[in-house]
Amino acid sequence: MNRFSIPQVVLALAIAYLAFSLVKVANQIPHIVEIIDKTNVTVDKITPQIPDILSTINSINQQINGVVAEVASVRAMVENQLPPLLQELELMRPVVNSVLNESQQYSQNIPNLLTHLSTLENQITNVQQQLPLVLKRVDDVVKMTNDTTAELAKWRPHSTEYIEQIKHSREDIPVYLTRAENLVTDSKTIGREASSGLFVGILKGAITLPFDVISGLTGIVDKDSRSAKYLTALDVSLMQEKTVALLKDNNQIKTVWQNTDSGNRGIITKGNEISKNSQVCHNLTFSNYFQDEKEDLQELMCRNDAGLWKVIE
Repeated sequence: MNRFSIPQVVLALAIAYLAFSLVKVANQIPHIVEIIDKTNVTVDKITPQIPDILSTINSINQQINGVVAEVASVRAMVENQLPPLLQELELMRPVVNSVLNESQQYSQNIPNLLTHLSTLENQITNVQQQLPLVLKRVDDVVKMTNDTTAELAKWRPHSTEYIEQIKHSREDIPVYLTRAENLVTDSKTIGREASSGLFVGILKGAITLPFDVISGLTGIVDKDSRSAKYLTALDVSLMQEKTVALLKDNNQIKTVWQNTDSGNRGIITKGNEISKNSQVCHNLTFSNYFQDEKEDLQELMCRNDAGLWKVIE
């Protein structure tokens, strides 16, 4: 009797498994044959279409070649344009960063802007609430304007008459001035004042102070000076009135005068207060500008017992 051998047992099991597998395969053969038959039918159906499929494939291959060439061309163009684009992007990067920073700043300011907008809306609401009052005031102004226009229309005939009277007055004024000048020429008592410009200042309205207040200012311009040659009578009268006003004001040390008719002007400067013959006095400096020239004159002014200022010769 032979001994039990493990290899033989393994071999027997393998043969048995192989036989079992062959049986399983044999059971599947009818299905495989059926699938093959179906495949043959499908192949028979497809076989007539193979030439068209091959033609379509050839056409697609040609199109693919064109597409490949186009892609190659696009790639070459992109490769050529890519460096400038990259350079442009590098240049744009600081600008983009700046825009981003500004955007952040704007974002930070948005709350304040919204607050201002809210305030503005409130103000607009208040204006809208006050608008009826404003419109009423406008209506009142329009009504007042209409009333004023009507009133002016009533006064227009009178104004025409007044203008006509003023024209006649202007025609008469030169006659009156001529008569006054003749009176001054003939009068010996005020001849000196007329030559100094005092009477002319009173006549033309430049002098508003009383006659006795400024009568002592005769000789305020030295007769041998250039000022006496070029300054007009009205210039001198303006100087006289400004001098009296300057001497009366203890807080003022300088004043100016100007005659728009002659174009002459001047500056009067007051010195410190001094005493002479028990009278209060001041040294005055007259800086006169005339004919593109300038002249400085010095005069001593003292106040008498009556309180009137006079030029001390």
